[in-house]
Amino acid sequence: MTDGAASRATAGRPSLQVLVVDDDRAFRIATRTLLEDEGYGVKLAAGVDEALGVLEQESCDLLLSDLVMERSGGMELLKTVKSRWPDLPVIMVTGFASIATAVEAMRLGAADYLTKPINNAEMVIKVQRAAESRLRDRELATLRAELQQTYSFANFTTRSPRMRAVITQIQQVANTDLTVLIQGESGTGKELVARAIHTASGRRGGPFVAVNCSALPENLFESELFGHEKGAFTGATQMRKGKFEESQGGTIFLDEIGDIPPGTQAKLLRVLQEKTVERIGSNKSLSIDARVLAATNRNLEVMVAQGDFREDLFYRLNVFPITLPPLRERLEDIPLLVDQFLARHADLTAGRAPQVSPAALAQMMTHTWRGNIRELENLIRRALVQMQGSTIESLDLPGQAQPSGDTAAQEPEKADTMQYKEYIATVLRTAEERYLIRMLKLCNGNINQISRLMDLDRKTIYRKLSEHSIDPASYRQS
Repeated sequence: MTDGAASRATAGRPSLQVLVVDDDRAFRIATRTLLEDEGYGVKLAAGVDEALGVLEQESCDLLLSDLVMERSGGMELLKTVKSRWPDLPVIMVTGFASIATAVEAMRLGAADYLTKPINNAEMVIKVQRAAESRLRDRELATLRAELQQTYSFANFTTRSPRMRAVITQIQQVANTDLTVLIQGESGTGKELVARAIHTASGRRGGPFVAVNCSALPENLFESELFGHEKGAFTGATQMRKGKFEESQGGTIFLDEIGDIPPGTQAKLLRVLQEKTVERIGSNKSLSIDARVLAATNRNLEVMVAQGDFREDLFYRLNVFPITLPPLRERLEDIPLLVDQFLARHADLTAGRAPQVSPAALAQMMTHTWRGNIRELENLIRRALVQMQGSTIESLDLPGQAQPSGDTAAQEPEKADTMQYKEYIATVLRTAEERYLIRMLKLCNGNINQISRLMDLDRKTIYRKLSEHSIDPASYRQS
């Protein structure tokens, strides 16, 4: 290996440590030279007792051990290592005549073996393969730890009584296998709740498979969920497992469940009832052991009444409903969420400790937050990139860029004598009315278009228009 190649290897694997165990000093020294040239840290031991002493005192990523040594053999070392450090990969080194013993060592947990005389290129390849496997395991453990922290209950930032009630519901249902239907507007954190339920459940060690039902083309829906056999349809060049199979032993999260095509709803119902699935093109039923969590930003009960969603499927999903409040109904959480997002995205400020001015916070407290928490976080990220100095002084909020006429969020009359909750309710009601009028003008009174833009069902829009005594017909152009 060239000096440049060696330095690149060293830069890429600074923390990988290999313990070489052999009673042949010349072999130990030669192996250390070879592996150090490849960028590994190397520790040496002349026998089993010395090797165990090193492992008890220091961290190692790979054990490379001779199989036959004078005092105590490598097989005994392998057994001890696998009982005490089961995740540590072991490569056994043996003479050609002892290959059968090396195979037995692999049965007992060795990752691989090498035969003497050693081929240096082969050793480098096998050590690299075992080291990369060790790195993947370490990264997976780190990721799991991060997920455990990210989605733990302690990370639900709230002062809101409604959100505290949601957290209580999560804690109550997490360690059961009940199907949960999570409802709430876009951006309220439905997937965060689903991951929290999974992480707090007995299935936390299994996979968490998220399926965005609204993003799947109708002609691929069944294949994605249930899988298919080779040749089941044009383009099916090989067998493919579906998302239900991938979630075995864990949790499947069906996001935007209201967007499932009518033809697929009956098949999904059968999967939930029978806990079996059939791949497309197969008559064989496969047992499914996966917990089902579903989420939607649509009103499934209204969809059932309109004939757009199966009633029996709705009741199968709605075993334990959790409804997330929109951000405009938990305004007391905005300061907490802002602090959380400032800390999370502090890397965008080039070392400055970011803050938010009272004026900017007041803007956020009177915004309608159609995009909810997702919109708030995106707004903070954008403001951190654009701010001068270390303080966010003002925000470019949708609908507040040019506060004039009927788009301005005006101060309520007698604001100085109002209690906080009354003030906020009045501001929100005024903002909601102006927002509805903007939507009616933009869409020429077309409720279907407004429903899509607002991400609300028609029934809710008509109810809100009625609450504000707004006639949509007056905004329709003849």
